[in-house]
Amino acid sequence: MTTSTPPRSGGAAVPRSHAAIDAAAAAVGLPIPQECRPGVEANLELLESHVRRMRAEDGE
Repeated sequence: MTTSTPPRSGGAAVPRSHAAIDAAAAAVGLPIPQECRPGVEANLELLESHVRRMRAEDGE
């Protein structure tokens, strides 16, 4: 697993590490059951790819 994507000029970072995901969830009072963690991680990976594309960081 990677760490968070660093924010660019005021943009938010997508949490990717276990610690970053746990901290983001705790900040909004959202428990993540262990059986849901793989799906949450996969969705954050997909979200990060959309962020990179929107910021034109992945060459597409």
